[in-house]
Amino acid sequence: MIIRRNVKVYNLTLNSRFKSSTTRIFTENLAAPAYKPEVVEANKYDEWESRGLFTAKNSSQEPVFSVVLPPPNVTGKLHLGHALSCTIQDVIVRRKRSLGHNVLWLPGTDHAGIATQGVVENYLKSKQNVTRHEIGREKFNTEVWKWKEKHGNTICNQLRTLGCSLDWSRQVFTMDQNHSHAVNTAFIQLFERGLIYRKKALVNWCNALKSTVSDIEVENKLISTPTDIKLPGYKNLVKFGLMYNFAYKIYDSDEEVIVSTTTPETMLGDTAIAVHPNDSRYKHLQGKRVVHPFRNDTIPVIFDEMVDTKLGTGAVKITPAHSKIDNEVAKRHRLPSIQVINEDGLMQTCQLFDQMKRYDCRQKLVEHLDGMGLLKSIHPHQMTLPMCSRTGDVLEHLPKEQWFLSCRKLNKAASSAVINGQLKINPDKYIKNWINWTEDERDWCISRQLWWGHQIPAYKCSVDKDVIWIAATDEILAKIQASKYLRTAPEDINIVRDTDVLDTWFSSGIYPFAALGWPETYNSIDYKHFYPLNLMVTGHDILGFWVHRMVMLGIELTGKLPFNNILLHGVICDNKGAKMSKSKGNVIDPIDVINGISLENLKIKAEEMYKDGVLNKEELYKAINYHKTNYSNTKGIPECGVDALRLTLLSQDIKSHFVNFDVHQCHANKLFCNKIWQSIKYMQLSFDKLRPIEGITRNDLTYFDKWILSRLAEMVDKVNKAIDEYDFHLATKAIKTLIYSEFCDVYLEATKPGFDNEDEAIGYAHAHTLSAVLNTSLRCLAPIMIYITEELIPKIPDFENNIIHNFNDKNKLYFDYPQTKDFEIWKNKDLENQVTRLLNVTSLVRELKGMYNISNKIKTSIYVKTNDDVLMLDLDNNENIVLHLTKCGYLKINVDDCKYSVSTLLDKDTEIKLAIDDENAFNIIEAAKEKLRNKIKKLEDNLNKLEAKFSTKHYITSVPEVTKALDKEKLLVKKEEIKQLQRLI
Repeated sequence: MIIRRNVKVYNLTLNSRFKSSTTRIFTENLAAPAYKPEVVEANKYDEWESRGLFTAKNSSQEPVFSVVLPPPNVTGKLHLGHALSCTIQDVIVRRKRSLGHNVLWLPGTDHAGIATQGVVENYLKSKQNVTRHEIGREKFNTEVWKWKEKHGNTICNQLRTLGCSLDWSRQVFTMDQNHSHAVNTAFIQLFERGLIYRKKALVNWCNALKSTVSDIEVENKLISTPTDIKLPGYKNLVKFGLMYNFAYKIYDSDEEVIVSTTTPETMLGDTAIAVHPNDSRYKHLQGKRVVHPFRNDTIPVIFDEMVDTKLGTGAVKITPAHSKIDNEVAKRHRLPSIQVINEDGLMQTCQLFDQMKRYDCRQKLVEHLDGMGLLKSIHPHQMTLPMCSRTGDVLEHLPKEQWFLSCRKLNKAASSAVINGQLKINPDKYIKNWINWTEDERDWCISRQLWWGHQIPAYKCSVDKDVIWIAATDEILAKIQASKYLRTAPEDINIVRDTDVLDTWFSSGIYPFAALGWPETYNSIDYKHFYPLNLMVTGHDILGFWVHRMVMLGIELTGKLPFNNILLHGVICDNKGAKMSKSKGNVIDPIDVINGISLENLKIKAEEMYKDGVLNKEELYKAINYHKTNYSNTKGIPECGVDALRLTLLSQDIKSHFVNFDVHQCHANKLFCNKIWQSIKYMQLSFDKLRPIEGITRNDLTYFDKWILSRLAEMVDKVNKAIDEYDFHLATKAIKTLIYSEFCDVYLEATKPGFDNEDEAIGYAHAHTLSAVLNTSLRCLAPIMIYITEELIPKIPDFENNIIHNFNDKNKLYFDYPQTKDFEIWKNKDLENQVTRLLNVTSLVRELKGMYNISNKIKTSIYVKTNDDVLMLDLDNNENIVLHLTKCGYLKINVDDCKYSVSTLLDKDTEIKLAIDDENAFNIIEAAKEKLRNKIKKLEDNLNKLEAKFSTKHYITSVPEVTKALDKEKLLVKKEEIKQLQRLI
């Protein structure tokens, strides 16, 4: 989609009546000699927004298309993941607008409970030297709101910089009054339907955060070798990656059972030893008990099939209070649960170790086991450490009373929607993941021990020892409801509101309908017109955490799917395919790509992030080294501009698991922008050469005019199909191929002789074609490269009646998007095949010049010997263009009078000779041939070495098959290169 200015632009029709089309439309010339993104992008977005061009109409008369922006954290700043997702959505909605749809693209930000609370806590500590506990909940939340008002619009302004055409008039914040009302309503309705309940269960607990965290906040860190890690609250590093083997003595026996664990401190809460029922080593222990060395009691040996007999000793300690797997075993065997680590990460109910930090306890406990003769060994062991992604602390599993959403019924509906085809997932490879998520019968823990967020609308109501939990909007209603169950007057009821808040994923789970006015659907125009949404676009990595929950809650609370189509894109990676992360140092700020940044300023920026606590020292060093390795040649990240960034993001297959981003490719796309810029300048200069003549018709179009129009029709078809299927990389490839390889490199060059031709109708035919092709190409490119197309489309020279098109959309807000049906008349495959053979001749001549190092300053002639009558005619009719493209002096067909030449075969029917008209021709050719022979010999020697290496026994038996396949491909490439060079001698 391109926003219209007050200039004359046109709507494509292909009515062949057009004639007498020489009246010029005068356009403003491009003042700048070259493309400068900072100039082209200036002020355009502000103008679009002030004119309300992104505001959806309160009408359903036109086709409606609605989508919501996955709300970024209010604390956040734009990163390449945002940039990818937002660019995908922006291209879709801009194209929909240009096709006549009434589009709503709804923006919003998420209150991000954990992240925002952490940021403000750090801010208060650094600025006022106070903690949230010192100022209290109410004042702390006031400080969060102040922080949000001051800093919360950063990412929204960055989205504007990126050009995202969001309807800012409808912007949502998930802590706004309307959204909070929707969250409370959702909780109360689900509670009343029996789907939300409260129970004590094991949860992911972060000691540093003092809260449960959802699975998405768990970062499973693989520890391959013994590793020292700095943890919150510990002065010294804590070592992980060790397996501790210790023994339990069989009660009333000298026998012992050895168990293995990576967390020896949890043995203080062991309530059983488990072995497999078929393990012959332990069958004699049926009914036996072992002595717990620190609790002065015994625990049973139990038999359970979950035990892996091949792992360790085949005997497993069972700690129900601190392991989800062990907790399930305990339920089956009715074992007690003993919590030995509290919410502060301190040991409890352990006598000797009470109030010790858990990892200080580990060290002391191991020493005691050793002193008791029970410690058998400690050795390195690979393990996975559950880390809190927010704090860097190691998570514990603790038993705690929490609120849960029952998911079985909701999952069934979500699963059926996909299986029955009502909900489509693109790409469909993720359907399997969806089924896995919806088959998981675990309930969702939706409460968090935070202060910032939606406080749970639930009240603990009690009279004496009778207690009941009630979900209600306020205390009065809660007491009235409770009185029905407690059989007493409301005023006699003691009431306390739950201090916990809801998981942020709960409030974002109702976002698609709450943002449009739910639950007040009776008076919400937006809900009536735009719900359900047409599409949801997000990363595949949150399919289960967010998309799944939106579908569950949407079906249950609105009776409808919140959307019928899901588009999942990949995770952003660097140019080597490594996922971007602080730990790798390879994170790229899209604003740095847009504006450019020096190597020195990259270092300063990283150091500031280290001072602010965003990076640790190791991450700082990795970031600086990454910058030096990747950006030293360019002395930093070169300025690329928004359009080049957007084009680069969409040049990869967004539906693949990972999407690579290369800064250098982005800069190359900036040069592509300049190529387009120079094309417009060439057109303007060429149009100035035209002298008034009487009208021309389509019969005046030349061979190359018709060819480029056929290629244009093919491009329009490919682009429309590709964008409809969200294959943006195929769309960008088709557009770049046409503009770069066909329009600029061939057609534009082929028009130069025409504009200087005495037959002025040829110049006019070229002028009409140039205008039509570039106008159409830029309209196809417009949703992707929004600023340069907005700048250039109005400046494309044209005529009042173009013999190829007639755009009459003066009153439209957006440039029309080219449609396949409007271009089919120009398709001509036979002509394309003819031109391809003609261009193969020019390419071969240029290749000969390049291989033999023959400068364009040396006079050369082309000799073509062929039996192809069509090729002969095409060469004869387009001699001046062939000579212009090859920079040769003469073209001779089936004439053999050249003395000094180099030659090669186009095919079995055609030979191409390049004759040198120079007194040193013989020496030039012999020197070039010798150079070519040396190059071929060098390649053959390298090929022989590779083949010898690949045939060795070590290579055949030891090298992975993947590497062999790549090496085989290298060999084929080298063989083909040698073959191509040999045909030139």
